Amino acid sequence: MKKFLLILVLLLSSATFLIQSCSKGDDSSPNPPVPPPTDVCAGKNIIVTAASTNAVACGAGGSITVTASGSTGFTFRLGSGAYQTSPVFNNVAAGSYTVSAKDGDGCVKTAAVSVNLSATPGPLFTNVRNLMNVRCISCHNPNNLNGGKDWTVDCNIVTNAARIYQRAVVEGSMPATGPLPQSERDIIAAWFNAGAQYTD
Repeated sequence: MKKFLLILVLLLSSATFLIQSCSKGDDSSPNPPVPPPTDVCAGKNIIVTAASTNAVACGAGGSITVTASGSTGFTFRLGSGAYQTSPVFNNVAAGSYTVSAKDGDGCVKTAAVSVNLSATPGPLFTNVRNLMNVRCISCHNPNNLNGGKDWTVDCNIVTNAARIYQRAVVEGSMPATGPLPQSERDIIAAWFNAGAQYTD
């Protein structure tokens, strides 16, 4: 009887060991790889265009209308401003701009647009601009912004008419190469006294 019980105990111990060995499996198996996040913008063909209306001479009054397709839920931005739901930007001054359209998933596409002037320059302004092209552009251009001024842009001249008149005509401190002769001061004075507008 004792021999039978001993054999039975040995058999049960072997079975338990076998079950435990089979049930453990391979604990060192790696977890399945996590797939990379899906790019929600991949595969989208968002198209952005912009149309403009002219601005009043060296003022605002222009407008830009943005059109976007290829997705939904668009909001729109002019330059670095805030996004808005309307695709229309009013009271825009003449100049070059970048517009952005952002869809509901945050995908952004941009387009370039220019707002032009609605008027031709007047003769007095043209005389001043021609004079400044000769006397001032070398120090005041996009690559050399002395005083932060770029006189290659017509409306910058109009906006700074009082400054130009004061320094070039009244003080004679500009241009840096030396005071203007009286005949050239008179060109600036004639435009300034007429109102210093783009159309003068």
